[in-house]
Amino acid sequence: MHLHVGDAVVARVAAHRARLVPGVVALRPDLPQALLGIAGTVFGHDRSRLPVDGVSVTVDGPSVEVAVSVVTRLGHNCRDLAVAVQRDVAAEVRAYTGLDVTVRVTVADVLLD
Repeated sequence: MHLHVGDAVVARVAAHRARLVPGVVALRPDLPQALLGIAGTVFGHDRSRLPVDGVSVTVDGPSVEVAVSVVTRLGHNCRDLAVAVQRDVAAEVRAYTGLDVTVRVTVADVLLD
């Protein structure tokens, strides 16, 4: 039996779990995602078919690479936050898909309020 898990499925699972990590205020799209969003708005593409903002995914056979870009608030240790996001997202994606998971986390911004 051959099973392929789509990038969009993994991205949605990863985004959902990342948002639940204490200290994560939001996910922030990287430059390519921002450009896709602008193009989608200009050309009227369905946003539900575009990548999940703040999460990039590459599924390659039995493994997946996930990149998550998060925003936090002042007072949260960025290193600890990144480790928690990495751990939780990897566990959730692995449990949901059965794939081997590598997660890279970028703390893109710190809100000062």
